[in-house]
Amino acid sequence: MKPLRKRRLAIQSLEGRRLLAAVQIPDDLTAAPAEVVSVPVNIDTSAGIRGAEIRLSYDTTMLDLDDDDIELGSVWGSASDTQITANVDDAAGTVVIFVSSSSELADLSGSLVELPFSVDGDAVVDSTFVFDLTQVRLNEGQITVDPAPVSGDDSTDGLLTIVASATGDDVIRGFVYADADADNVLDPGEAIPGVTITLIHSATGTERQTTTDADGSYEFVDLAPGEYEILQTQPVAYLDSGDNELDVTLVEGTALEDQDFRELGLLPQYIFNRLHTNTVQPPGSDNWSAAINMINTVAEAEADTSQSTTAAAASTSTASSGTTQSSQSESTASGEPLVGLLANEDTSSTREAAGEPILIDVQTNAAAVAPSSTQSTNDDEEHAAIDHLFANQLF
Repeated sequence: MKPLRKRRLAIQSLEGRRLLAAVQIPDDLTAAPAEVVSVPVNIDTSAGIRGAEIRLSYDTTMLDLDDDDIELGSVWGSASDTQITANVDDAAGTVVIFVSSSSELADLSGSLVELPFSVDGDAVVDSTFVFDLTQVRLNEGQITVDPAPVSGDDSTDGLLTIVASATGDDVIRGFVYADADADNVLDPGEAIPGVTITLIHSATGTERQTTTDADGSYEFVDLAPGEYEILQTQPVAYLDSGDNELDVTLVEGTALEDQDFRELGLLPQYIFNRLHTNTVQPPGSDNWSAAINMINTVAEAEADTSQSTTAAAASTSTASSGTTQSSQSESTASGEPLVGLLANEDTSSTREAAGEPILIDVQTNAAAVAPSSTQSTNDDEEHAAIDHLFANQLF
């Protein structure tokens, strides 16, 4: 008779255990032609996940996706260190997404990522489109996905059905502007063009998107009555007022006007010298609008590369005190703040010599002298005063 062997208890790490997770795209998605549909890649449990690789394909004939619009899903919460990298090959109709976090997720159900697809305006009602989830790897394969997505038809794939638009005769309109003089009125030169506005029909969840025109206006037409949510994508060059969402009720046979989004003004690093040159003045002119467009483009590019702070600091040394007009060849990405420059002001050189930076309100062509470093020993207070002046005297 063989002696009984004693088994030793051992503690197995979470990484070493066989973990399972089910990942899939919903098969009951709907959208109307010319609308935006948010396509989630859902997971039943996110316990222990710190990284995900997701691959899928889609029909490019009637669907369009921008990799910059892909967002983190709900399971990642508000973790600031979570990184997402996405690549969309529109010609091939493929999407590759990598998500990583420094810490493991808790046991949650929800979405790993959200993909906002734009539906072509010529999409036929009752037609369907498949989102083929081809691969999902969690923690570099340490967490098993079951069932495993494969290329071709399987239970993890999503399905979009095109439905008729919930149309009507109603309209929603508004403006986006930087309220430089804090009077709650859109004045000449305060319009912000190119801002993305999203309209969500609360009952159906369908979305429409548009961007503001040169005069800061946006408009949604042919709407059915009901509850709507209006979302503004915060323009990165501007001080955030905190109001980027509106909930409205649209009554049949009406036009809902003045659904405005008000920002507090340009951030100091984006108040370029050229804003008060003769070629750009007056505020609200075509040249002025072109300059604001240029600033918005620079701000977006810097936000994408996370170099806004470096560019703003480096640009300070390029400000010129004796220049009255910017050169046509001036670098549009220099980020020159409106400091130490005053057109047609005889005392500017004297003030600069005294160490007093000059901040310009180019709408009134008036100068305000910020406290010099010799007047205060507290750098934080001085910077706060300058920032306050910029916030309230944008143009």
